[in-house]
Amino acid sequence: MTNTVTLASEHDSADLKTFLERADRLGCEHVWLIGAGTALVAYVAVLTPQGLLDIAPTVLGMRIFERSEDSSLDTVVHVRAMLDRLAHDALVIPLPVGQAGIAWTGVAPPRGGWKPTGDMLEIELHLTAKAGIEEVAQANGLGTNIVTAVREEVWRRPLNVQHTEAAITVPAGIAFAGFGLGFFGTGIAQVTQSGAWTRITTERGHILVK
Repeated sequence: MTNTVTLASEHDSADLKTFLERADRLGCEHVWLIGAGTALVAYVAVLTPQGLLDIAPTVLGMRIFERSEDSSLDTVVHVRAMLDRLAHDALVIPLPVGQAGIAWTGVAPPRGGWKPTGDMLEIELHLTAKAGIEEVAQANGLGTNIVTAVREEVWRRPLNVQHTEAAITVPAGIAFAGFGLGFFGTGIAQVTQSGAWTRITTERGHILVK
């Protein structure tokens, strides 16, 4: 497996840097990098269950970048370590030391089998995220346990998927992830499903939830 990533252009490098900076601000510690042909697939975990009894969803942000190589790659590294390396060389990036035992990387989202199930307005997801952030912020100062409980309650709330034959909902955490990662504009997000996973796709990236 390669110990470097060579991006195809400065545009890809700038996009990766922005993606990782936003992930870092959301508190994402790790990024999962997978090489698929000349594509570099990058996942970050915005929301994950904390412990066996936690029923919170797993919400991942994903973006795809182009690299100039076709080599095997499957590693989990620290977000800040990748940002440090991007600051030194924008195109040829030595990979940080891989991290083992990161729970949310135990099961990768499927690469195929995605079936259209509906859509959602990006502006509505944007507004949902802002309202949820304000609600969580109002609990600040009330104690760690209360803030944690409010945060979990807010981001577990179901949102309806539109234009679908069956009643499909996704947790509001997908709005938080998409807003924080800068994935929303004024368009329509496409919703697809594969097995236990649901994917919300915009022109700027993908949000996956299980």
